[in-house]
Amino acid sequence: MNGSLIVKLMAGLLPVAPVTADMLEDDPSYETGAESEDGGGEADSRYADYEGPTMEEEVAGYSSSTPTIRGMDSINIQVGDNFDPMAGVYALDNIDGNITDNIEVSGNNVDTSSPGNYTVNYRVENSGNGWFEYTRPITVSEAPTDTVPMVPPTEEQLTGESSDDGGSENGGTTDVQFKNMDDTTINAGADFDPKSGIQIIDTDGIDITHTAYISGEVDTETPGEYTIAYAVFDQFEIPHAHARTITVQ
Repeated sequence: MNGSLIVKLMAGLLPVAPVTADMLEDDPSYETGAESEDGGGEADSRYADYEGPTMEEEVAGYSSSTPTIRGMDSINIQVGDNFDPMAGVYALDNIDGNITDNIEVSGNNVDTSSPGNYTVNYRVENSGNGWFEYTRPITVSEAPTDTVPMVPPTEEQLTGESSDDGGSENGGTTDVQFKNMDDTTINAGADFDPKSGIQIIDTDGIDITHTAYISGEVDTETPGEYTIAYAVFDQFEIPHAHARTITVQ
């Protein structure tokens, strides 16, 4: 992970007391790296040789009236290997777009320590209550683990450049979701915890609140406006940031 990107993002959000690299020193995943000359994003290296469609193209090409889950092929896992039920799996809807975050996995009884035939249940629902369910067969054997196709990257992951197509407002759910982070007003003397009640959801639907870097302070004894910045790396090691204003009155 490039911690310098987090520093730049959060410093840009905070009017005072910007985050410093010192905040990242205790993070074992932090690696010092040169900053981008143009200040832009970085393409995900996992997709360096990718030649398939982008997630935006997948969404644009999906026209069924009900949602679907892709990446549901039967797969073999070699005994002792790890099994991630969401690896290579994503969901599409003709209205909501990329709804991978809505996938619910249940009945995952795969035991990779014991050869055999297993199943995993998947369900996804769109905003109109349309749904799709599938029971996926999984085999555990001594044969090498099957290669899992990659989830189509977003244009930003592929090129490092953000698109201006409206993001999640256009139906996509490829951005990290910062929840319960509206601007708020508190009374002087009241307690304020910047972590209380917040939630940060990764692009794969996993809660990553605990990985957030938080910067900025609120002096609850002094009326005024204060800014708190939150930043995380998503599953593809791409940084995301959000700021909220806390008013003390």
